[in-house]
Amino acid sequence: MIDALYISASGLRGEQKQIDVISNNVANMQTPGFKRSRVHFVDVAAATVAASGSPNGTEFAGNGTRVDLTTTVFAQGDMRMTRNPLDIAIDGVGFFELQASDGTLVYTRDGQFRVDDEGYLSTVHGLRLSQGFPIPRDSSDIRVDGNGEVSVLLAGDTERTVLGIIELAAFAAPDVLKSIGDNSYAATDEAGAASYGRAGDPGFGRLQQGYVEMANVEMIEEMSALVMAQRAYQLNARVLQASDQILETINNLRR
Repeated sequence: MIDALYISASGLRGEQKQIDVISNNVANMQTPGFKRSRVHFVDVAAATVAASGSPNGTEFAGNGTRVDLTTTVFAQGDMRMTRNPLDIAIDGVGFFELQASDGTLVYTRDGQFRVDDEGYLSTVHGLRLSQGFPIPRDSSDIRVDGNGEVSVLLAGDTERTVLGIIELAAFAAPDVLKSIGDNSYAATDEAGAASYGRAGDPGFGRLQQGYVEMANVEMIEEMSALVMAQRAYQLNARVLQASDQILETINNLRR
């Protein structure tokens, strides 16, 4: 009966994590570039002394569950037109590679860019594209084609000037990238090394200027999962309560 307490407690911890993750998904439904997460559970087994005649001498019994890891689902989100020339969405596979202030590289699908004080494309959180290039202050009509080529009209010119190319990064296992907040992710050993390519090349999506990719959260799916997680939490709480009552009864019988 003591085991029932630990098993139900493990269920409560696991379902609480599930509820927290689902709640975060729902809260970010309108956040551009947000990718929903999901929780993976594993069974916990405990070794016990086997019954006589068992060939192995030990048996394994269920001992609850625990959260193995939380992964991110990078399924494509809907495209929303903004008509802002600095909004760039990735239609397909790939990430924008950004450089943090300490020099580390992070990755995002959120393509809401701004031109910073030095003329570089940067996110709303101040992170620049790692392979960025300055945009002259006297330029106008910034265009980004589907292959990532960035061109502008310089003052006094009638022909466009190509400034550079926005390259994309991709991973063999993007679902195990580490979320570091603000729709940004850090590379991990499990995700593999980043590979780079031009938008539109095999294995990489194309860019769409004037669009943002919305969150890939489905309200009906998340609410259904939330209801099931809440019910599972309640059932584990009832098992915990029932186990406590039975133990109390057993304890009173000994008096």
